[in-house]
Amino acid sequence: MTRYEILRPVLQEELEKPYIYGLADCFMLGCQVADAFDASRDLVGRYGGTYTTLAGAQKALRRHGHKSLVTFFETHLTPIGPASAQVGDIVVIVIDGGEHVGVCLGASGRFVTKTADGPTYHRVSDCIAAFRV
Repeated sequence: MTRYEILRPVLQEELEKPYIYGLADCFMLGCQVADAFDASRDLVGRYGGTYTTLAGAQKALRRHGHKSLVTFFETHLTPIGPASAQVGDIVVIVIDGGEHVGVCLGASGRFVTKTADGPTYHRVSDCIAAFRV
């Protein structure tokens, strides 16, 4: 299967789910995509449902020894330059001063993340880190 064929059904399913912290938020979007490319990671199984609020998400990261979403994904994936991201690669995007997990949509240089208001689309200049899945 191509990277696009792996990503497409996962991305569609995750973006259609209502936004729920710990189950269907931007972090879980990234975990679902990473697991789709390598199920042995089991990020969803390990981290899904461990928080129910934004504050709870931040506490869960610290509880697992991470200062940010960047350090979390550095632990589980290979860091790359955001401009090198390919279809399905995970990025960390800054929106209104907060970190969000996004997914690379391909050579167009577009990235999508999930927010409580629905999906938002971003450019490479919004990315502070990227990771190969």
